[in-house]
Amino acid sequence: MRNKILILAAGSLLSACSSGVVPAGPDTYMIARSVPGFSNAKLAKAALYKEASAWCQKNGLVMVPIASDSVNAEMGKRFASAEITFRALRSGDPEIKRTNIDSPNSTQRIEFR
Repeated sequence: MRNKILILAAGSLLSACSSGVVPAGPDTYMIARSVPGFSNAKLAKAALYKEASAWCQKNGLVMVPIASDSVNAEMGKRFASAEITFRALRSGDPEIKRTNIDSPNSTQRIEFR
């Protein structure tokens, strides 16, 4: 019984906490994830791209990345985390083109006017 409790506790510490897909403007969405423990932020970011792409496909849309950011865990200070911003567009939309995502660990500011 004690081993089962330890296994469940360890599993809950390793699970990631995702924001889910959140609207961030017309056809624009963001999603964020923090990963407890000593996980790599790049793995969290990869999981976000998969989640965003699956969400778009489920809704009949095409995911077009706009920006991304990630921060590795730092013992005693923070968990690893990542976020991506993307557009969800209908197939054939002229805005769908080859993406040029910002380099890792940079932030793109999006202004709404």
